[in-house]
Amino acid sequence: MRLFVTKACTVVGAAAVVGGLLAGCSGSSGDNDAETGAGSHDAGAQNKVIGASEGPSAAPSTLATGMGADTDTDGTFPRTVTHFEGTTTIEAKPTKIAVLSTGQLDDLLSLGTVPAVTTRAENAGLVPDYLAKAFPSDRSKLAAMTDAGTRTAPNLETLAAAKPDLILVNDSLGDLYPKLSKIAPTVVTAGNGINWKRDLLLVGDAIGKGEQARELLDGIVEDAHEKGEALSKTSVSMLRFTPGRTRMFGVSSFTGSIAVDMGLDRPKSQQFKAISQDIGAESIDSADGDWIFYSVQGDAGKTDAASVLAGPLWKSMKAVGAGHAVKVDDDPWYLNAGPTAARLVVLQLAEHISE
Repeated sequence: MRLFVTKACTVVGAAAVVGGLLAGCSGSSGDNDAETGAGSHDAGAQNKVIGASEGPSAAPSTLATGMGADTDTDGTFPRTVTHFEGTTTIEAKPTKIAVLSTGQLDDLLSLGTVPAVTTRAENAGLVPDYLAKAFPSDRSKLAAMTDAGTRTAPNLETLAAAKPDLILVNDSLGDLYPKLSKIAPTVVTAGNGINWKRDLLLVGDAIGKGEQARELLDGIVEDAHEKGEALSKTSVSMLRFTPGRTRMFGVSSFTGSIAVDMGLDRPKSQQFKAISQDIGAESIDSADGDWIFYSVQGDAGKTDAASVLAGPLWKSMKAVGAGHAVKVDDDPWYLNAGPTAARLVVLQLAEHISE
């Protein structure tokens, strides 16, 4: 049994909505990518800021201090889970789970569970292509999920009507916790791509699959180490083009943490510990490396990507000249952060660099 020090204890029963509770509710604003979501609330504040302006050199592979379930045995209920907004008791194995935040659909599917309710990124479908391809046997269950709106502004009326028995959300929506916890037992994970490992472990604890989550995570990390050791020493640059913005990703990003696990170098321009830094078209060549892995969100014509990729600075870069500039799927690389995405990124990095 684990011991915890927490700020509060919230024990919530079946879905119950107080009259007028949901009037005018909406989520907090923010980006939809995997690299946002560190909150500023009191509970566990020392753990929440991972991945902010100054992050760690690798993704934490353990639960944040004091977090997790009060039992180490999978499938045991009731269980009390300590998370980033206090503690929540889950009376029985959840069968109608709602996932509201980035990476949590990936977490659940990777643990063999299909949620009943989910949210989506702006202008995107409920199920990213990489997950649909990875879990074809779940196609009908995925199609039946309730659409609860966007990740930044979930529709609480729709959520309540779906009557979930567990809600998973990350700390970027922590302000909604009092309302969410009146709908169903709610567990709040840290969010941010750099926290993908500890979020997986906390999600596992919440659904009674903590041991399974640990085994899954250990396997991914071991695979990353083995594949990385087989590669020649090389530097990898990571870029994302979105409308009005181009970013380089640092050590404390989702993909940056995977590079750390694989023992890959980063260009000097990307050895910062923040999640990302904006970069202008006029200085795109500073993002050069032995390899460049870049994504384009949506229509390239609506971003800086089209002009940058056709420009002389891009073409002058070492990686581009060597044929080592690889366009990757935005969803698993930069928009979602979970174990299936991690496996895909590890595989693609290894396959390309070993060519």
